[in-house]
Amino acid sequence: MNKQEAADEQSPGELENLFDAPADGDADPFASWGSSPAAPPAPRPAERPVHAPVPQPTVHEPAPAAAAPYQQPVRARRAVVDNPNARDGQSGFRVSQDVADRLKDYRQAQDLTVTEVVIEALDHMAEDIAAAMNRARMPARVQPKRSRFAARGAQGPLKGTGPVQRWWQPTKGDRDVMAEMCDEAGVPDTPGVLIAVALNEFLPGGAMQIAGELRQQLQDDPNAKTPSDLTISRTYGVSRETARQALVQLQVEGLISTDQS
Repeated sequence: MNKQEAADEQSPGELENLFDAPADGDADPFASWGSSPAAPPAPRPAERPVHAPVPQPTVHEPAPAAAAPYQQPVRARRAVVDNPNARDGQSGFRVSQDVADRLKDYRQAQDLTVTEVVIEALDHMAEDIAAAMNRARMPARVQPKRSRFAARGAQGPLKGTGPVQRWWQPTKGDRDVMAEMCDEAGVPDTPGVLIAVALNEFLPGGAMQIAGELRQQLQDDPNAKTPSDLTISRTYGVSRETARQALVQLQVEGLISTDQS
């Protein structure tokens, strides 16, 4: 070994000094090795402008209207004279669908107007208006129910009345007679009810019309045998249900017993 090599072996050398830890306050020469350059700071978002609130329009509510003074409604003495449903001198009345169908058939068979049929029906009922109205108010079944002919269901509106609208055109004389009949029947303000009841008892093919003929037969001969529903159906050309309703009407009136039917 020469002198130079021995001197290098004895001194630490500059290379060893490079790996020594840096002294306090000295920069680390290897701090940036293996790391990417620092990213620039993100820009600060701009602040949103603050807008002044938009003034809302003022809504003025209208003042409540003053309530109209109450007036007592004026009711006509007789609707047949001052009918609210009248049109072109005609007066309206309402009947059941069954009465409306029978009215149409009778008009076509007899070539009559509605007014002529209504007058015929009122003339037919004029003999005993109170009894006809009483029959229309009677229940549609026997109490207590012991008859197989008794219709089911509770008592409803007057027989013959209903929702079907019809019109007739009475003369002044007809109106006066109708007003007197309404007073006698106890329905001065509802002549349409009287017309519906009269048509129901007068027009052929209905239970009330058949019951009227059977009632007359029983009054003429109290010992006469009551026909069966099948016999009535064939005699009058109606359904057995209509025949049963006619028998029920006589049972409700007390003219026949449930055993006779």
